[in-house]
Amino acid sequence: MTPLRRAVLILVLVASSSSAFLIDSLFEPLIRPFDLLPDYYLRFDLSAFALQHDAFFRRQYLAEPHPDLEFCLLSYKNLIASVWDVDFQFGLGEVPGNNVFTVLNVAFGYDPAIEVRLHDVWITGGLAHRCFHEIDRSDFPVVYWNKVHLNLSSPNARVNTYWHMLTADKDFTQKNRVAWQAAGAYCVKDLAGLADPGKLDGNNPFIWDASAVCRYAFHRRLSWIFALRGETIVGNFSQAGGYHVSSHTNWYWRESAGLEAFFIRGARGVSLYALYTLDDMPVQPNGPSFTLGDSRFSRNGLVQIGVMFLN
Repeated sequence: MTPLRRAVLILVLVASSSSAFLIDSLFEPLIRPFDLLPDYYLRFDLSAFALQHDAFFRRQYLAEPHPDLEFCLLSYKNLIASVWDVDFQFGLGEVPGNNVFTVLNVAFGYDPAIEVRLHDVWITGGLAHRCFHEIDRSDFPVVYWNKVHLNLSSPNARVNTYWHMLTADKDFTQKNRVAWQAAGAYCVKDLAGLADPGKLDGNNPFIWDASAVCRYAFHRRLSWIFALRGETIVGNFSQAGGYHVSSHTNWYWRESAGLEAFFIRGARGVSLYALYTLDDMPVQPNGPSFTLGDSRFSRNGLVQIGVMFLN
């Protein structure tokens, strides 16, 4: 290489490095407040059911694995965040003539949302898609919806955060012992002609709902923290197509209450829990005629006992 070419090459490299440094210097203040993939939350819930009161419930509710991944895609100064939640819920049953733990159905959901993280209250708005499919049978139609929701919650509302804050809190302070979330949601039935209504909502009777979840840790003993847990939902549904509830109105409700025990040693969390549910949920038309009041959404009178693993 001639001295002239060598000098030109050195000048080009120096100029490129200076340009790159200048670009980094210009954009660094702009990108500094943003954080890519700062957090993720893993939950795996494995539960079984008891107190099935008829043949339909004994077939439908035996056990339920529920893996759930929630991650923060991008955050701005930890004040505004893009949060995504993806989960699968498998329904295992016992069908006469088949093996125990027959996979009867699966529900899939994803929920992209924007989260505003204020000091004492977090505000989350998103569009949740959920669909319910049966496996190797067709007792019920496929149900799916797209639900717009707005949530208000305490900063420790996620069970992962709740466990971490309780574990780190040696004084067992009142603020960390309480976690809550309140939400309102509407199932999108039409989008002003911009999308086929059949692709937005299918065989779904639900219209809107309001819900609340609360946890309260009341006792700490050795390696365990014990907490009360309550969940309430009330909503409105369409009676078109034959959907109905036992109260003969267009309102449905569900109430769950139970006890959780959090193991607070180690780098990962474990929760043992038991929940009892009462509800009056819409019954699908043309469903299996085991008994009056069969509904794929109902868990009325069931006790759910499970273990949850979380990061």
